[in-house]
Amino acid sequence: MRYIKAWMALAALATLSVGAQTVPTIEPGMSQTQVVERLGQPSAVRTYGSFTYLLYKNGCEKRCGMNDLVVLDSDKVVDAVFRSSARKYAGTSSSPRAIPAEEARRGTAGGAPLTTPPKKPDADDQTSQRKTQP
Repeated sequence: MRYIKAWMALAALATLSVGAQTVPTIEPGMSQTQVVERLGQPSAVRTYGSFTYLLYKNGCEKRCGMNDLVVLDSDKVVDAVFRSSARKYAGTSSSPRAIPAEEARRGTAGGAPLTTPPKKPDADDQTSQRKTQP
C-alpha cells in the first residue's frame, strides 16, 4: 500500500512538471549569444560604445511604456528590465517597481504625493539680493 501511494505521488509530480512551463531566466554575466539562445532574436539591437541594448516586445508596450530590455557591457549582461512575466532576470534590476496606472495618474508613489524640491538660488542670482549703494 505504501508503494502505491508513493507511486501515485510521483506520477502526480511528473504530470505537473510536464505541464509547467519554465520562464526563461537571464543571469548577470551571460553573453549576447546566450541571451539570444534563451529569449530568441530581439526586435531591435542598439549599441553605444561598449554597451549593447537588446529590445524585446513584451505585449504591454503602450501600457508599460517600454519594451523589455537586456543591457550588455563588453558582451556581458549587466542589467535587464522585464515588464513581461514571461521573462525573468536573476540579478538586481535597475528598474523601479511598476506602479498601477491609477497611481501614476494621481502622481503618487508609495502613497506620498510627488513633489519637486524648491529651486536653490545660483551664485549669479545673488546679485538681486545685494543692496545697491546710492
